Order: sequence, then structure tokens, then C-alpha cells
Amino acid sequence: MNPIHEMNEKKRMVITTALRLFSAKGSTGTSMQEIAEVCGMSKGSLYLLFKSKEELEASTMEYCMYTLVDEMTQIEQSAGYTARERLLKQIETLLIHVSELKEFLRVQMRSMMINDEQPGRDKCNPKNRDLEIRIVHWFKEKLEDLYGPEIGPYTVDLSLLTHGLFLSYVKIWFTEMPSLTVSKMATNLLQTIDYAAHGLLEQRPAPFVRLEDWPAWASNPNTDSTMMRHPIHIIREMQDVVTSSLTEGQIKSDALEAIAILKQEMMEFTPRRAIILGMMHNLENTPAIESLHAELQHILDAMYSRFIQADS
Repeated sequence: MNPIHEMNEKKRMVITTALRLFSAKGSTGTSMQEIAEVCGMSKGSLYLLFKSKEELEASTMEYCMYTLVDEMTQIEQSAGYTARERLLKQIETLLIHVSELKEFLRVQMRSMMINDEQPGRDKCNPKNRDLEIRIVHWFKEKLEDLYGPEIGPYTVDLSLLTHGLFLSYVKIWFTEMPSLTVSKMATNLLQTIDYAAHGLLEQRPAPFVRLEDWPAWASNPNTDSTMMRHPIHIIREMQDVVTSSLTEGQIKSDALEAIAILKQEMMEFTPRRAIILGMMHNLENTPAIESLHAELQHILDAMYSRFIQADS
């Protein structure tokens, strides 16, 4: 379940309005007063939803990220794709989002670069670090799906190559070659990864950066972060555990039925909270998935707490 689906309409309107204004004028050129006026509310009402412009900017970035994560997860769960086709589709989706948000992202990137140069600034923001850790784990799994477990030691080398190529493609796309297409860039990026991966597997050089030496691999993701651990992943794990560990009988049958309903509801564009709560209640006394149930409940609670607020 993506929390933006359950966000109240007033908050969604403010965030999407702010996103349009920030993209067109930059955040520094957009006042809270202007956002309130475009939304048809008072400035005081706006500050009841967001305590500051900084909080609104952060929520806007989270909104963009959750929108992207939602689409990435739908691709991940779609049947009929090979591992390669799935990754290509995800690269295309990322490029499309970057294109749609290019002015907003350009301003945000410039702001982050300026802030990083400020003395005394903490450059190891826990949320950013956790996202970096999870991306490394995700990318390693993607590489191993494509090239086998032997590619694992070269995860960081290929990650750096992919990151640099992606940013370079986007830069020339925006500034020098607007005729480039999403399909062409995504295909070429994946082909380049292919060439590099096959070369590494054939020659077997020592990795330039060993995976075990990379800080984002040596660290553990923060269990409080829900950015990369999507509920669908946990539900599928629940299904696997119940299928393999419980003996045939009514308890197993009921658990699998509840999991199937929960999974289907989570895949809906607007999941019904009552159904989700009901299925979670039905599963809470299944010992085999107790830890997974607790993890999923924690994520659901965090999502609703963060995004669902009563209209002021």
C-alpha cells in the first residue's frame, strides 16, 4: 500500500500545487502565501497542515519518491516480464519521472549541493543513508538476477558506472540533446551494464571497490524506514513462510486466504483500510509469521501516522 493513496485531499492538493509552483519558479521564488492563494485557503490553514516551507518541501520530495516507488513496485510484481525486461521498464519509469519533474529536481539538486558546502552541515542524514543502503541491496539483487551470483563482488563498481551514466544521460538530455528518447537511453544504459558485467565475469579482475568495504553495504538498513521495504514484499514473504512451514489444515487454509485478500487489496489503487485491518487481525495469531506481521503492522502504522491527517 502506498500512503499517498490514502492521503486526505486537502493535503494532496497542497503538495501537488506546491510541486507545480516549485517546478516553475523554484522553492525560493515561491512563498507560502502564494501556495495558499492558489489552493484557495488561508495562510493560517496552510500552516496547520505544514509547520514550515521546509516541511512542505520535504513532504513534496517524499510524495515524488512514493509515487516512483509505487510504480517501481507495480513493475516488480507484474507477471510476464523477464528479469531484464523488468529492469529496463524500471529504468524507463525512472527517466519519465525525472523528465516530468526536471525543473523541480534541478532546483532541489542545486539546493542540496549548496547546503552540502555549508560548514558544520551533517552530511550523513540518517534517512538519506538508509535509502543509500537499501538501494545498494536492491541493485545487488537486480545484478544477480541478470548475471548470476558471481557478479556480486562487482556490485559497487557497476553501481558507480550506472549512477554516472544515468546522470550524464539526463544532463545531455536536458541541456544539449532533447531529441533523445526514454526508450533509447534506457536500452543503451542496460546494454552498457551488460558489456561491463560480461567483461568483468570473463576477466575476473579484483573489484575496484570491494562490496564488503563499501559503507552502505557494511551498514544495516534502519528498521524504522519504510521507503524501500514495500508491504507487498512482506506479504509475499508471509505467503512463502505459511506455504512451507504450516501443515495442511484449516489454520493454514485460513492464513493463506487472508494473505491472498490482503495482497489483492494492497495492489488496488485505493486500498480499503477496513479490509486491510481485518486481514491483519486474522493473521495476528499465526506464530510462523509473527515477526513479519509485526514488521508490516509497523509500516502501516507509520504510513497512516505520517500521511493521513484530518482536514483542518
